[in-house]
Amino acid sequence: MNYIDEINKRIACKDGKKVIEKALHNVYFYGSYSSKTLARELLIPVPVLTALKNECKKLGLWEQGGGLKTTGKGKQYFEEDLGFGEICKDTYLHLMKDERERELLIHELSDKYRNVFDSRPIVDVTIDQVKCTVETSFRRAMLCLCNGSLIGKKVLCVGDDDLVSIAMGLLLKHIFHENHKSKTEICIFEMDERYVKYIDELSDSFSLPVQCERVDLKDPLPLPFLNYFDSFFADPPYTVQGASLFLSRGISALKKEFGLNIFFSFANKPINETYALQKCFQLHGLVVKQIYHTFNEYEGASLLGNRGQMIILETTEQTRAVIPVDKNSNRSIYTRDNKPKNKKYSCKNCKKTFLMSGTEEFLTIEELKSNGCPFCGYNKFEQLNNHTKQEIHLLSKPLGRHILADFYSCQVKNLDDTDYIQNAMRNAAIKAKATIVQEDFHKFSPWGVSGVIVIQESHLTIHTWPEYSYASVDLFTCGEDVDAWTAFDYLKIMLKSDHVEFSDISRGHLSDIQYFDT
Repeated sequence: MNYIDEINKRIACKDGKKVIEKALHNVYFYGSYSSKTLARELLIPVPVLTALKNECKKLGLWEQGGGLKTTGKGKQYFEEDLGFGEICKDTYLHLMKDERERELLIHELSDKYRNVFDSRPIVDVTIDQVKCTVETSFRRAMLCLCNGSLIGKKVLCVGDDDLVSIAMGLLLKHIFHENHKSKTEICIFEMDERYVKYIDELSDSFSLPVQCERVDLKDPLPLPFLNYFDSFFADPPYTVQGASLFLSRGISALKKEFGLNIFFSFANKPINETYALQKCFQLHGLVVKQIYHTFNEYEGASLLGNRGQMIILETTEQTRAVIPVDKNSNRSIYTRDNKPKNKKYSCKNCKKTFLMSGTEEFLTIEELKSNGCPFCGYNKFEQLNNHTKQEIHLLSKPLGRHILADFYSCQVKNLDDTDYIQNAMRNAAIKAKATIVQEDFHKFSPWGVSGVIVIQESHLTIHTWPEYSYASVDLFTCGEDVDAWTAFDYLKIMLKSDHVEFSDISRGHLSDIQYFDT
């Protein structure tokens, strides 16, 4: 039996299954807890802890005697089902308690396996690969461990040119006894065949619980990996488009639970770009749990200041993949796609001009400065305006968003009340900041309501089946000022739905580039 799921079902814990697992963890490792002390450590009210304690005692996992203790049955569940059997207890507890111990082990493992990381394939800058240091890889693995997302868990790396998967596997080998068969599963989605091959070789060589899949994230996600993982790592191209794609694919692969961890690496950006990134998190229904601004160190990434931030995100009940799992993404996600093409530079001394297009003698201005002007040897240049037109890539934003929602277990009387449904739909449009043009609703015999709110930005429609406690809703909106998800969240409340399924479709992707004279 999955006791954590069973306890969560019985007490309907608002803090999610994570707090139940942490309670089992603390009582197993530290024992003899009073209810008040354990509630304080878990940051939950005493009545919630009392309900949790009573269910654990009913299921035979805990017993009372000088404080809460784990029974033999509870130990078996924790060790066999949750994956903590054969752990080196002292090593593990030192790591969980002492930051200094963690740093010492990070450097010890980094020195021991440095050659493994140094032998990685050369980075491909065209797809924004940048190597993080070996210490950063092990620091990410340690972060996963200390957040309860590694032991016995299914962990995904959405791209892994940093070999975080290998670092997690090697960390597990260190804290478990020899010949331990790990219950942890680590999977990588990687499009670079060189890294797929290298990770597979390392996994076999060190006998790690690591599996690498060749996946291009712009393609639909393979079905076997949907709603499977407990957490994921992502270090995407440092664009909002790249962040959105990596988050959407990772979210589609996560279990449909709130409170799951996402370990998200991103460059430190100016305030406006940081705001856009946080809006991206909000659109995906994620909350920011922690930000470490100088957590990641990179080799040779001078443009990033060789440092980047680690953001720990958590899923909520509103978490959603903005890019549908079954759809291709044709958006430009790499930093080079967002930079002007064919830059021209002029030597400040001899005035000779040079074109940086990726196909000429000099690929970058840095290379030209390093070599000096081939005509006079001078190494100072100025950028020239090489065209008089402004490019606007219409591909960057679709014309509209279309949410197809299925609301189940709704309150029956509301579904058959035309006035109630019409008011709910009208208010949903208003809250989404849509401009209402026309309304039309119809009551069917013996039951059911259909209706449409025509808005200036498209439409909102609904069809109800009171006999099945079900409603089908379409929310199609255009423009930047209308938020279809606000309407979605409002209708979920008004229909009193206990379970919702949805698809989020981008409509009207235009691939042409229009030019406007400047």
